Amino acid sequence: MKLHRLVTYVPYDIICIAVVKQGVFRVFPDPLLFLSFGTFLEKVVVTARLDRLAEVVEGALPEGTELVEARFSGGPLLTLLVDRMNGPMDHEFTSRLSKDISPALEGEGYDGMVEVSSPGIERPLTKPEHFRRFVGHEAKIRVSPPVDGKRNFTGIIESADDSGFALKLTEEGGMDGGTVELAFGSVTSAHLKEEQDK
Repeated sequence: MKLHRLVTYVPYDIICIAVVKQGVFRVFPDPLLFLSFGTFLEKVVVTARLDRLAEVVEGALPEGTELVEARFSGGPLLTLLVDRMNGPMDHEFTSRLSKDISPALEGEGYDGMVEVSSPGIERPLTKPEHFRRFVGHEAKIRVSPPVDGKRNFTGIIESADDSGFALKLTEEGGMDGGTVELAFGSVTSAHLKEEQDK
């Protein structure tokens, strides 16, 4: 998203910043508001680009593998968490994956570093099918806006459909082992909780 022209001026001893973007003129009476708006635009652009790169990676992955999560880690490093259904996620396989997907990423104009790794024990849950697959497993969930005044929940995934899932709360999750219904649209982060040996 390109800002075509940036103008600063000082009327009535108040610093103002005006932005002309795609024919729309917008005035920010407080420079801090402009900085917040600029940060928001940057996040929107980064998110849109990340979604596109994830789409390209998914199209380049071999059969039997799944992109669990894509994220930018520490600047231009693109981290890809990939799960393999038909074999181990060892160093040899992740190295081969990196070489296979690099041409597709370059075709999208991405020339930064790429890191491919397994999701790990506390794997992220990023799609409805992940929740369905891991029914019966314990997970940590963060939501926004809060549900019953709470943002963080820990519990066993009891069931899941296309719109949300039911979580039977553990002691750590509070609410005395009750069950909470959460919509996928409210989840900001979710991952499995490592099971401790009892």
